[in-house]
Amino acid sequence: MKKSIPLGVALFAVLLCLSGSGPAMAGDDLCSRSVATGQGPVLGQAEKNLPACSYKGIPYAAPPKGELRFRLPGPPAMRAGTLAALDYGPSCVQNEIFGAGGKSQSFSEDCLFLNIWRPQKTGAFPVMVWIHGGGFVMGSGSYEMYRGANLAAQHEVVVVTINYRVGPLSFLALPELAREDPNGSTGNYGLFDQIAALQWVHDNIAGFGGDPDNVTIFGESAGGRSVCGQLASPRAAGLFQRAIIESGRCDDVQTLAQGFENSREFVKKLGCAGEDARSCLRALPANKLAMSLGARRDLEFTAHMDGWFLTARPSDLFAQGKFNRVPVLIGNNRDEGKLFVLMEPGGYFASRKKVLQTLKERMGPRADEVLAMYSLDDYHPPNMISGAIITDTYVSRGFDAAEKLSPYVPVYFYRFDWDEERGSGFLGACHGLELPFVFGNLDLHFPASELALALPRKAAREAEPLSERMTAYWTNFAKTGDPNGAGLPEWPLYNSETRMRLHLDTNLSARPVTGEELKRLQYFAGLSAEDLGRRAGEKPQGAGERRR
Repeated sequence: MKKSIPLGVALFAVLLCLSGSGPAMAGDDLCSRSVATGQGPVLGQAEKNLPACSYKGIPYAAPPKGELRFRLPGPPAMRAGTLAALDYGPSCVQNEIFGAGGKSQSFSEDCLFLNIWRPQKTGAFPVMVWIHGGGFVMGSGSYEMYRGANLAAQHEVVVVTINYRVGPLSFLALPELAREDPNGSTGNYGLFDQIAALQWVHDNIAGFGGDPDNVTIFGESAGGRSVCGQLASPRAAGLFQRAIIESGRCDDVQTLAQGFENSREFVKKLGCAGEDARSCLRALPANKLAMSLGARRDLEFTAHMDGWFLTARPSDLFAQGKFNRVPVLIGNNRDEGKLFVLMEPGGYFASRKKVLQTLKERMGPRADEVLAMYSLDDYHPPNMISGAIITDTYVSRGFDAAEKLSPYVPVYFYRFDWDEERGSGFLGACHGLELPFVFGNLDLHFPASELALALPRKAAREAEPLSERMTAYWTNFAKTGDPNGAGLPEWPLYNSETRMRLHLDTNLSARPVTGEELKRLQYFAGLSAEDLGRRAGEKPQGAGERRR
């Protein structure tokens, strides 16, 4: 008989791919006070059952629509009255098939909003700015998985989540658009949105109890790739003092020539071409742009080396020491690739013959040397070998960045190993599974109850001690640049001699990267992003990364 994946597990996998509380204290009046910002006062509210205040849907830049579409973000408008920041703003226009632990309530080009959670007490607290994932085609800072109330209340940090433009509205790169930009930039609009959000935080966060001189940026998947870009970009210099990269690939960017070629083919399908392409594209309904990804299924939306935001691949700039030198916490999940295999045609149940055929097609001339590092007999069902190869390519990018960054800045390297969720044999410690642990959002009390599909209450309760340690590590790092603290197992610094890595599991342990794994990571680290995408187990866009 064929095995079947439980429906709930499969649904949660898809959702992820795109992926000590107490009563309110006497500081309720703090949450009810309006906060002055450069655009006018903002009014928030107290979080239910937590000593934290929230402020949702604050504009940090002008709506990038009309003539502002395909341009760098402009300043937000002044307001005549007080903004009641009680509800999330719309997510940026996208084809949201599924989201990680949440769902957007609405979509608009008027989407450049951020959300803030602060402790319900006075002070100047470290700030953590979250950059969401979604494969650069989806996602939102308003997903309930990213709710910052627990971090703010339990660890005394200010948490900010942001929206930024995604898909064609963010990463379309055309010579005509470059010519109209004073710096010749094109194809990085969403990344400049992130900088605009960081600038807003720098200018305004003190009013919300945040320390503008102690800002950590953190993100997962496409959000991790964004953190790589901000680390490498001179445009973001001085806007953050720490960086956390979760499952991000720091070499996954395109040249402008590649961007021009891909984008021209895309806009032709939309009926826009030549010098009139700009006006044509700006006249199209935003939904048509967002829903037209099918015009080029292999078109990857990613950062571009435009000479202004990026002069080279972030990983190459790291090796040269040419980056914003701040402490970095970086890592991956032990079974990144299993989730992507689930989403492929045939999923886990492809035949041995089909698996080998597919792998050889993808890896081309390198197929034999890659397959020599694995034994197909060790993988049941056979397509688990695809998941192992994809995992190693992902982890190799974190390993490569740690190797290149550590001579210049403090680096803390991790691997998330926890895999006790429902259906763990299929998913393992898969891509995105660490998210509810990082935010301390295992309680499932918010509307994102899809999480319960893979983390039923019993598993969530058993996972709480690990989540408590992870939130402590992450917030300690935000406070001091060092994740270590009282009551926590020691997390040693990473360097290319000891290669120490913390394994995040029910029982934490720090041990070196050695043996066959080290050989595989070094091998894949020596391949280009193009080689990895084409040959090392992923489709050009990545089976799961289109949605993550």
